[in-house]
Amino acid sequence: MHVSSEPACQSVYFVFAGMQENRPTLDGLEQVLERIAGDPRMPNNFRDWIERSLRSGVGKIRVLRYILDHSAPGGASPRILDVGAQFSSLAVYAVKLGCRAAAVDYGPAAKIFAEVAGDLGVDYKECDLGAGPLPFSDSQFDFVTYTDVIEHHSFSPKRVLQEIYRVLVPGGRLIVVTPNHASLYNRLKLLFGGTVNDDFDYFFDLCAGERIYDGHHREYTRAELKTALRRTTFQVRECRVIEQDLTSLRHYLRRCRTRAEILPESRDLLLSALGVLWTLLHLPLGRWIWAVGEKATDGD
Repeated sequence: MHVSSEPACQSVYFVFAGMQENRPTLDGLEQVLERIAGDPRMPNNFRDWIERSLRSGVGKIRVLRYILDHSAPGGASPRILDVGAQFSSLAVYAVKLGCRAAAVDYGPAAKIFAEVAGDLGVDYKECDLGAGPLPFSDSQFDFVTYTDVIEHHSFSPKRVLQEIYRVLVPGGRLIVVTPNHASLYNRLKLLFGGTVNDDFDYFFDLCAGERIYDGHHREYTRAELKTALRRTTFQVRECRVIEQDLTSLRHYLRRCRTRAEILPESRDLLLSALGVLWTLLHLPLGRWIWAVGEKATDGD
């Protein structure tokens, strides 16, 4: 993969006592989440939300390990763009790991997220993906991460994928993670008369005053996601169904302090344990789709 000497942003390491980790871990991610949540600029009601994201933290660990494993050994630090970054924990941890990271998102809290992430070495920009292009030049990033985002768009993701293709270097890779619409859990819900959509009361009542619903607008099957990548000229390197990893849930449960916190998470832990069976049998029934698309190199 081509790696340019031009930085995506100026990395800042002093906030982590000048130390970089060799491999991403849940303990390292937890430190990052605590650092972001504890920033005095963050609204008080954000702290629990940010720290609770550790329960699914293995997803970020998997993405970061993929990036490090597929970067040129001994070369310049990989340049990463996280699309739909929210409070930017993935990009902040990437900086801690020695990467050069940028991030984009849009919303009421984006300015605060940008300030906090900026002080932690991330080039964070506000960007409404539904209205305009990514605020970066062509062929600027080695990796773009697009995780738990595509299902939230109220519009077709085609233009976003085309923009991601534009900002990747030749040979650069896009990593997409999104819920599997054809998971066994969704099939069972429908079989017994349930819904695969978001909670109805939350959607109908609690979000009644919102102009645009911020939940899931469209989930994808593996075949649909593969088609979306191919139609935006990506070479599909991987497109497979994966199960939610048990490690982060167990890690989070060890830190729960009350029965009210433990019981709901324990139920999810049991369902995830069942997913090990689908993985062993190579059945595409898991909760998530993992896909990697590559931008063609010169001459391809």
